[in-house]
Amino acid sequence: MQRRDFVLGMLTATAALAVTRTAVAQPTPAGALPTLVYLNMATKGGLFLENTARDAYDKTSDPRIKKFSRAEVIEQVNLSQKLGPFAQAAATPGGAPSGPGGIVGGLVAAPFAVAGAAVGTAGGVVGGVLGVPPGSGPGGMTTDEQKAQVLTRLSSMQRGPDYDAAFVAASLQGHQEAYSIHGTYAETGEDPALRRIARGALPLIRLHISQLSRLQGRSANLG
Repeated sequence: MQRRDFVLGMLTATAALAVTRTAVAQPTPAGALPTLVYLNMATKGGLFLENTARDAYDKTSDPRIKKFSRAEVIEQVNLSQKLGPFAQAAATPGGAPSGPGGIVGGLVAAPFAVAGAAVGTAGGVVGGVLGVPPGSGPGGMTTDEQKAQVLTRLSSMQRGPDYDAAFVAASLQGHQEAYSIHGTYAETGEDPALRRIARGALPLIRLHISQLSRLQGRSANLG
């Protein structure tokens, strides 16, 4: 977790760096999700899914949820390792991850002045690209504060059917949001290598949405 918190801190620290590049920046294509915004949203969303899954693994007595939560932690750790070099490059002037593409071009094409504005309307950008109204349906965005509140609520709940149902609902919403974020960057992202990572994350996210939906349906039937 220390490594991932460090990555998140680096993303926040890139604000001043990106502002200095505004003078040489090119405009971000209309409807595109800027690279810096994608990394920020994907990292925070991944931390939410990982932390809720760790809590569920410790608390649940349902073998299906325990198996799912373990797989979820593995998924998020693996994805964070893939995104890590891009986050590091974002925090390093002139840095770029190895391989094709590179985040430097993305940062130049999306200065923080643009990226910062996009954060405020990320739900509209992401939902619009995938045909989902902002704040509703599978692509509905949640704020950092809402994520923190959900995690706090889950952490304070006692184990049992109510906890399991709350975890499944929270994880399902988080996965629907993740699918929108990664799906949007896969379609509109500025960095080809990062687009491939985003595209590669989608099949497992879809699988987990399907699994969570079945778990939620089973809980409703039992209730």
